[in-house]
Amino acid sequence: MTLDANYQLGPEDALACAEHEVVVFVDAARRLRRPFAFSPVEPAASVPALSHALSPAAVLALARELFGKRPQARLLAVRGHDFSVGEGLTARAEADLGLALVFLASFLKGLRP
Repeated sequence: MTLDANYQLGPEDALACAEHEVVVFVDAARRLRRPFAFSPVEPAASVPALSHALSPAAVLALARELFGKRPQARLLAVRGHDFSVGEGLTARAEADLGLALVFLASFLKGLRP
């Protein structure tokens, strides 16, 4: 298992994805009614124009095109509450993140043989 933290996804993340069978992207989300959502991510239909920031679907498209790999991918979207400039999480966001991490730990344990 590998853990990587990025402020934003870039083309170099395609190689990291290609090296794994399962990939989970985690990101803050606006307008979620629940503390978190867990959904499949499919590669973009075509390879995107390269930029400094890519979506998970674009990274998966690059992994497929450049390395011939298509890992099973999911997005764990965690409800955000305050996106203004500042440091740290609000108490509500921290509680939502805690619930999401408990779920993620259970999901990852289920992957082990």
